[in-house]
Amino acid sequence: MTKMTEDRLDKLAALGGDIAALVAEVKAARNDAATPTPSSQSPIRVGNTVLIRTVTNCYTGRIAAFTDAEILLDDAAWVADTGHFTNALTTGTLSDVEPYVGPVVVSRGALVDCCDWRHPLPRPVK
Repeated sequence: MTKMTEDRLDKLAALGGDIAALVAEVKAARNDAATPTPSSQSPIRVGNTVLIRTVTNCYTGRIAAFTDAEILLDDAAWVADTGHFTNALTTGTLSDVEPYVGPVVVSRGALVDCCDWRHPLPRPVK
């Protein structure tokens, strides 16, 4: 249960017999639940395949785990050159790729952007 839900439940308990206020609170809670939060739309989810751009490099991989400080990628590759970025995202074609032989950690402090990679992860050196 989220902190917001706990706070609302505490408010509801304090309202006692005020049914109108109770209904208003329940409606507000439903509206909040129906609105996706940025984190629910984020490509940073365990198991998701992504293309990550940092301040210096680009990476592809499958997110194995993440914390507030870092993202652990399996089946990762360093992308030295994406080519035209839109083309890379729409076709999955990358100009220069070097796969890692094991997992790699990417610092979230260096992250510029991260998007879903809807193509097979690149494994051969290119």
